[in-house]
This record gives sequence, structure tokens and C-alpha cells, in this order.
Amino acid sequence: MRKLLCLFFVLCTFQLSGQNLDWWDALHDYPNAAGTDRDRYVSISPGYMGPNALRIPVLRNGKIDNELWSENTFEYSYGRGDQTLNHWSEFNIPLAKDKAVLYVQSIAWEYWEVTDEIRDERRMRSRSGIGWNTGDTAFGIILRIANEDKSRMPNITFRAHSKTTTGGNVSNARFTDASMFFWEATVSKTIIKTEESSLLLKGMLGFYTWQTNKNGLPNGSNFFQNDAGTYGVGIEWTKGKWFVGSDVSGYHGYIENRDTPAFWRNQIQYRLNKHIAFYSNFNVGLNTWGWQTVTIGYRHFFKTIE
Repeated sequence: MRKLLCLFFVLCTFQLSGQNLDWWDALHDYPNAAGTDRDRYVSISPGYMGPNALRIPVLRNGKIDNELWSENTFEYSYGRGDQTLNHWSEFNIPLAKDKAVLYVQSIAWEYWEVTDEIRDERRMRSRSGIGWNTGDTAFGIILRIANEDKSRMPNITFRAHSKTTTGGNVSNARFTDASMFFWEATVSKTIIKTEESSLLLKGMLGFYTWQTNKNGLPNGSNFFQNDAGTYGVGIEWTKGKWFVGSDVSGYHGYIENRDTPAFWRNQIQYRLNKHIAFYSNFNVGLNTWGWQTVTIGYRHFFKTIE
């Protein structure tokens, strides 16, 4: 307990040490460059913020998950002068069997360390480059349009997703404190199926939009909003209690300020029993996504909707 209290004190000291902003004002020509609102100097772009600010949509499989479950995960992202450790949770709530599902996602906290170079590039106000904060809560709904088991068509789903503004610390370019939405359609087809295993191909296309800071600064924006096309293609294999998946997913904005992030995601999951599954992911950053991410977590399954 004493060690935890000491760590909390140190983090608070780091956070408070940046309150004298004379160094920041001189470095970023405040207030002449973009006005008196310091938050306006932050570039709301996936390549100039933390890895959880404008996350890449996860490519799903074009089906409805009929199990009620909760997920708890630790994620560690590293690269481009930024190290981030955060907790991730998700709740999957089926609304109608094989037809609709609601999900809720949350980042309870994240701890981060950045280099001085990245601190200055992002115009962060924490002089130490070390801190922690709460994260965003997001939610979405998935509707099934077609079912390969009931027609000659492939699986087709439509998803609508939005995040809240619960994430903190826009002053240090960690979360946007603004709205974000995306809509996408996923198509999938099982190409091999036996009694014990199956192999599925899947793809996604959609639209992603978020609010920006119109600040006219280098790596900033001359617009109030950025719009992007989302995409993804992947494969997943299941056999007994094992699941293995791999996909490349991302989105492509039009402002061209590191707004074209993508990753190559690799997943493995083992279903221990009726109620527990363990899994791990490894994401390789592509394009303007500068992080590699390691994920370790588990799911607790409560029941299957009949």
C-alpha cells in the first residue's frame, strides 16, 4: 500500500509540475500562433495523439455474437516515442438472436510516458511527459442483414458506433473531448467447414468522422471536421476451443496530417470452459499508426441468448 501511495504522489507531482507554462508559451508562440485557448493548439489527429484517442475500428466477422459476456484486458502500446499502458473493458449484450447485438466499451485508465520530442511535437503541456488519465466510453449496435446459413448470400452486418467525451487530458493530446462516429458494413463467408473446424474470410468498408481543432498550425487542421473511409480484410480459423484470426484494418482521412492509420492484427483465443476464455493480440502499426500493441485479457461468458 505504501508503494502505491508513493506512486500516486509521484504521478500527481508530475502532473502539477506543468502548471507553470512559460516554457510552453515560448516554445509554441502562445498566444500569437492560434489564440488564447491552449487546448486549441493540439492537433486532433490519430498520428498526433495517444493510441486510444481515435482507435482503429476492429474488423468483426459479419455474424451476431449470441453470448452475453464481459471482457477485461490490459493493453501495452509502444513506438514513436510513446509508451502507453491501459485497461480495456467491453460488454456484449445480444438484443435478438442472430439479428442484433449492443456493445459498450470503456477505457477506465491509461498511464503514459512520451519523449521530449513527442511532447513538443504534440504541443503537450506536461513538461515531464509522464501522466495518467481516464479514457472514453463508446457504444455501438450491430444489425444482421444476411445469414449464409439461411440463404445463398454471404453474412452481412451493419454497424453504427459512437464514443462519448468522458476521456480526459486533451491538454496532453490523450483524448479528443469531442464526438466521433463511424458506420460500416461487414461481409464474410465460410469457405471451409467441418465438424471440428471452420475457415472464414471477411471484409469491411465504412465511414469514420471526428471533430478537429481548426488551428491552422503545422500538423494541425484548417477544418472543423475530418472524414475518413474505413476498410479491413481478414481471415479467422476456429477448431474446438481454439480461435486464431488475422486482419489488416484502418481508415484514411483527407486532411493528410497523419490521419491514415492502419494495423495488422493477430489474435489467438482459448476457450477454457463454458464461462472463461483467455486471449492475446499483437497489432503491428502500419501507415501513420506508430505503435505496436500487445493485448492480454479474458472474457467471462454469462449465458447464450436462445
